Amino acid sequence: MKYVKYIFILCFFFSVSSISFAQGNIVDYFLKSPDAWDKTKKLIHKEPTKIIIAGGLDGLGFNLAELTEGDEVALVFIDTQKSEKMKREGFCKAEDKLLQGKNRVVSVITRNSGNRTQFHYKFMLQRNINNEPITIYYNGNAVLESTYDGSQPVKDISNLSGIELCEIEIHDW
Repeated sequence: MKYVKYIFILCFFFSVSSISFAQGNIVDYFLKSPDAWDKTKKLIHKEPTKIIIAGGLDGLGFNLAELTEGDEVALVFIDTQKSEKMKREGFCKAEDKLLQGKNRVVSVITRNSGNRTQFHYKFMLQRNINNEPITIYYNGNAVLESTYDGSQPVKDISNLSGIELCEIEIHDW
């Protein structure tokens, strides 16, 4: 009976380790797999948020306005093959991570604080000049936001990964 307890603990440890390992590798999956975007669109069963921005890239970024304490979220910029992980609320400059024209951006939870039954993050797209927001796009709503409160049944791993997609088209005019 004593050994059954230890076997259970080891199984639990390895299952948690594999979840953490998978979460860490999800950024690499989006950066390295050319069809990750299309497969993910089918998996999560919703279209990406679409935004058109005039005025170029200067000062453009994502403000992480909310994040469940202890979690880590990543922004993956598919077209420039860059990513940014964030552990706390704040501004992520995107001028060097976006291109003129169409851009695909994925947000995903890369580390959960240990409570797989709930998480929340919210990104606002805005233009900052001298660290002050001068424009908040998408009518002030979040462009990337994911909430899992544990009340919904888990249909697939996308429910627990917080994957959200956004297409941003940037013009100089």
